[in-house]
Amino acid sequence: MDHLPEPRFRTDFRFWDYHEADGRVRAHPEPARIYGPVYHIGPLTVCAYALATAEGIVVIDTSYARDGDLLADNLRKLGFDPADVRLVVNTHWHCDHVEGNARLVELSGAQVAAHRLDAEILESGTFLGRKVGAPCRVDRKLEDGEALSLGGLELVIVHTPGQSPGAIVIRTTVDGPDGPCRALFAGDSTGFKSNPKDFEEYGYPGVCADYRRTVAILRGLEFDLYLGGHPHQVRDEMRADGNPFVTRGEWLKLLDGRAGRMENFLARFPQYAGR
Repeated sequence: MDHLPEPRFRTDFRFWDYHEADGRVRAHPEPARIYGPVYHIGPLTVCAYALATAEGIVVIDTSYARDGDLLADNLRKLGFDPADVRLVVNTHWHCDHVEGNARLVELSGAQVAAHRLDAEILESGTFLGRKVGAPCRVDRKLEDGEALSLGGLELVIVHTPGQSPGAIVIRTTVDGPDGPCRALFAGDSTGFKSNPKDFEEYGYPGVCADYRRTVAILRGLEFDLYLGGHPHQVRDEMRADGNPFVTRGEWLKLLDGRAGRMENFLARFPQYAGR
């Protein structure tokens, strides 16, 4: 492994490979503190995060329904009560990030928040006239620049469409052993469906222009702690050691690589370029 710069902020947490050295798929990781009040509570391939505040817990993304009580059990392992979840925020409507909403809401009565455009998809269970999941109540329909507050924590919403019409990233500052750090909960907003099958399933009118605008927005964000929608975003595309504290250069490497794949895809399949 090449030498990587030592981040200013320290954490024992690392994003992981999905396979063991012998090729076997790994088991779900144990829940873990990342920095200060931020914890990872998700399964192997999809990230779900918990932020602990004095007034309850915020959960960002909830993984698949098939994971059952995994998130709740992981909260218990960390010493929290799932009944104390007050707010679930979805970064986008895709099933691997929202299907667990129902179980957490059942256990806690938490409110669900999503961008207004994805809230329409979640509440109807349909996308462009196609059924994509069970309808899910959304209590707070978010707009760009809106701030959610709980227990002294402020979460600022940035609308970053492309992965979905209502995809968002969430900016906040959290305190930890090395002082306050700027955290970015990025979901999958760095990504574009750069293959025909996924584009046909998840693309929508205006998606190409949306994604180009989003890349420009993301380039302008300054942060210390990257908390994306999947572990491979860090491990495979930014830092081989899996450290979530990334440099600006590592961040731009991810964006440049993904934006380049999108442009290459559209050059190869020009029939999608007008979408």
